[in-house]
Amino acid sequence: MERTTHVTFDKSAYNPVVFKTYKLVKKLTKYTIYITMLYFMFEGFMAWK
Repeated sequence: MERTTHVTFDKSAYNPVVFKTYKLVKKLTKYTIYITMLYFMFEGFMAWK
C-alpha cells in the first residue's frame, strides 16, 4: 500500500504581512459567525414562551 506524500505549505514563499492578515481575517470571520449564532440563539430563547 503506497502512501501519498502530503504537500507541506511553504510560508517563506509568501509575504509574512499578507499571511498574518489572512490568518487574522480568517479568525475574525470565524468568531463573528460564532457570536452572531449565539446572539440569534439567545434572542430565540428569550422569545420562547
